Amino acid sequence: MALFAQSADNPYNELRNYDDNIRAVQLYLRGAPMTFPMVALDATDASLVLSFDHLGTEVRNYVYSIHLCDANWQPADLDDNQYIDGFTEDRVTEFYNSFNTLKQYVHYNLYLPNSNVRWTKSGNYLLKVYDVTEDKELVLVRRFMVVEQVWSVATDFTRPVMVDKMNTHHEIDFTVSVKGTRVSYPQREVQAYVLQNGRWDTAIGPFPPYVVRQDQLVFDYQDKIVFPAGKEWRFFDLRSFMYRGEFVRSIQSRADHFEVTLQTDESRAYSPYVYRGDLNGRFSIETNTPGDTIENCDYAKVLFSIKRNAPFEDEDVYVFGELSDWQLKPEFKMTYEESVGAYVCEAFLKQGYYNYQYLVVDRQTGRVDEEGLEGNWYETANQYYIFIYYRPFGQRYDRIMAAVVMDTRQR
Repeated sequence: MALFAQSADNPYNELRNYDDNIRAVQLYLRGAPMTFPMVALDATDASLVLSFDHLGTEVRNYVYSIHLCDANWQPADLDDNQYIDGFTEDRVTEFYNSFNTLKQYVHYNLYLPNSNVRWTKSGNYLLKVYDVTEDKELVLVRRFMVVEQVWSVATDFTRPVMVDKMNTHHEIDFTVSVKGTRVSYPQREVQAYVLQNGRWDTAIGPFPPYVVRQDQLVFDYQDKIVFPAGKEWRFFDLRSFMYRGEFVRSIQSRADHFEVTLQTDESRAYSPYVYRGDLNGRFSIETNTPGDTIENCDYAKVLFSIKRNAPFEDEDVYVFGELSDWQLKPEFKMTYEESVGAYVCEAFLKQGYYNYQYLVVDRQTGRVDEEGLEGNWYETANQYYIFIYYRPFGQRYDRIMAAVVMDTRQR
């Protein structure tokens, strides 16, 4: 599988940080920090929260805007006032200084929708944040989804039909009921995307229904909606700097941050499957100290390492997960240290509980080695997000008519 291109102009409108001083970015449903950022169009008691830090003590002047996109994350053919009720641009007004931390930072929160900005259409949305302290500079891009939930989706989790994938991959089939909606040309007007664990970098789609049966759209492809199963994510516990959490080898205090060394990992490519509940690649910002808030969480330089007898010849190794924004970031690119016989890298992370994995990436093509340092097991527990888009003839944007989350643990 190949990750989306990471060019400077961001042609796929991916989530992106453009300011290295912005850290610990999360976009989630209010009250549930590890949820996928999707919200019902008619929801009255739910909202999305954008949370992030800016390192240092200076309060920055941020403004934000939201933009409707089509199913392929390109700008929708609508004017702003056709999908926004309120201002097209507004300020981020809620911020707090860090308290009792070695590393000083300012924490920002933004809630959507709010009294100044509300969406009126379902679909894919981009949230863009600009720093206007001096010039207007784009510093942050995040994706979220607004869903109508008009149609229903019945899902089926099966073993792939290809023999070489039966024990290492997951196949997803599903049927969409469009009862109550007249869909004139299903093959042209309806398309779907499927995401593993909420990741857009490996999303499969768009694809039309495979078969149409009256008011049922069947997406039962052979060897198409198939994902490498992976393994349960690695993790480490950084919720305290007073004692070593799980998989933490050492903690040292410096003048303006902590330094944390994790236990050295080993390849799991050919190791037996072991189940352990995980966060499906995400992280949670928190401490173990009662009464602490998110502004009390400190920062640390975290040293990762994984053993290997010799370096790869034509491939690079990255630490990967939500902690790297689901991207191959330079900060998370590892180097081989012959003196210790391991790949190592150091990343600057906020206090919390983290999932991660190691990706082996072809240096020329950018393709990920599906076995790499982790391996794949059919038994691995994953969540699959299915989004159904509908654009009838003459309409200028893609509605999300259904969204469903399927957990393979419930198979």
